[in-house]
Amino acid sequence: MYIGQIIQYATLLSLLMGGLGLVVAVGIHREQVKAQIFLGLSAQYDQLLKDSSSGLWLSWLPGTKILERTDDLIISMLRFCTLVSLTHLLYLERRIPRRMWELMLRSAERRFRSPLFVREWEHLRTEFESFPEFVSLVTSVHRMPPRIETLDA
Repeated sequence: MYIGQIIQYATLLSLLMGGLGLVVAVGIHREQVKAQIFLGLSAQYDQLLKDSSSGLWLSWLPGTKILERTDDLIISMLRFCTLVSLTHLLYLERRIPRRMWELMLRSAERRFRSPLFVREWEHLRTEFESFPEFVSLVTSVHRMPPRIETLDA
């Protein structure tokens, strides 16, 4: 075997190893970005839970009294809708995995079906007209038959 061939094989091997390293690095970076997005969304959701009244979060339970419209209620609902719509956009653009979106959607569907949210949606809807996919999502949830839900579910 000639020294030239050995150098060529070594060069080819180092290029392949470098390419493999690059692929692994890109994969790791994508997973880190997804984790950062998840942590950011979780922090926003947690802060929203802390800042909002319990009536907003429990309004989907049967027999729950519907809260009166207040500025704080409208702002909390707007923040919730914004969080869900941004998560939906990230999902549509394949920035977050389907499983992450489905976790958010299950929680959002309960809120979207609540009498409180249905009442307020007509006022909030105009804020989301620039994102028709989100408006369609909320509208489709409103059209779904109601499920019997309990705190245990």
